[in-house]
Amino acid sequence: MIKTTTVKSLLIIIFASFLFADTITVIAVGDIMMGSTYPTDNLPTKQGRDLFENVSPILKDADVTVGNLEGVFLTGGKTKKQIKKGRCYAFRMPPDFVSNLVDAGFDYMNLANNHMNDFGTEGIASTITALTNVGIEYGGPDGVIGRLEVGGRKIAIISFSTSPRTNSLFEIEEAQRIVAEQAKIHDIVIVSLHGGGEGVNFLHTRDTLEVFMGWPRGNVVKFAQAVVDSGADFVWGHGPHVPRALEIYNDRLIAYSLGNFCTWGFNLGDERGYAPILKVVLDSTGIFMQGEIISALQRTYQSPVIDTNNNAARLIKRLSIEDFPNTSPVIDDNGRIVLRLQH
Repeated sequence: MIKTTTVKSLLIIIFASFLFADTITVIAVGDIMMGSTYPTDNLPTKQGRDLFENVSPILKDADVTVGNLEGVFLTGGKTKKQIKKGRCYAFRMPPDFVSNLVDAGFDYMNLANNHMNDFGTEGIASTITALTNVGIEYGGPDGVIGRLEVGGRKIAIISFSTSPRTNSLFEIEEAQRIVAEQAKIHDIVIVSLHGGGEGVNFLHTRDTLEVFMGWPRGNVVKFAQAVVDSGADFVWGHGPHVPRALEIYNDRLIAYSLGNFCTWGFNLGDERGYAPILKVVLDSTGIFMQGEIISALQRTYQSPVIDTNNNAARLIKRLSIEDFPNTSPVIDDNGRIVLRLQH
């Protein structure tokens, strides 16, 4: 006779198999800048081939893995930026560094951010060529939408930022129109959001227009909720260089910022060095089912490593409860995201 515990175990396995049979798993991270050749060479050794070696097994454990590319792939070129340490940077990576993204497991790179235009149209074109040559999908410049397919299901990734030559974060009604249009012809719509103030003074997410160094950086709460209302299934935020809160809104997950992930050579001694890896499981209609924050850590001139103290998860948990007390997901200290808080 089969023991009762065995039967229960089999039933759980069968139920879980049924429950997750038609899901899509997305892994999202924040900013990636693998060193720069401008204004002088500041590059990792071995052409950066070991930058992601500590985290690549995790990055590959998804149907779709996405990251935000800060800077361009380009040899030579000129920038119009007035470079000033601590205030203004231009990032230029060697084109062959793109292979590091392939080896790490990335499927998509967001380009819509404040570094996409660092070297003008030449930098954008060179970056697109580099990504295309290795088969990494991209989106952002001039409204280009990323398109992927997983198990016959069509996925659109639509990028918005506060920078020129991208879909604008400020034009919310137009953003809703774009999202609604793509939701009609895709099974899953992911919105990439590059906005909000920068640094440890902007850990908290507020429903207000944010301004950084005199420049408007959008109302990320108003924007994110609006695009979910129009058909977005997952909003993936980055730009503040620190992790921010998570929110469950209309059964969809909003990650307001995943901070830095692999930003070579910068001062990363505080929360700017927290490098969360967000794993999200969506059902076939885009409803958030469960997730996990895998805490990683990076320090100046070091590759990201898994953080056994779970600093990123603990921070995001606290910020989520404080900033979205009525719509925060439940996050345990190990980073598991299970459901929405009920009040």
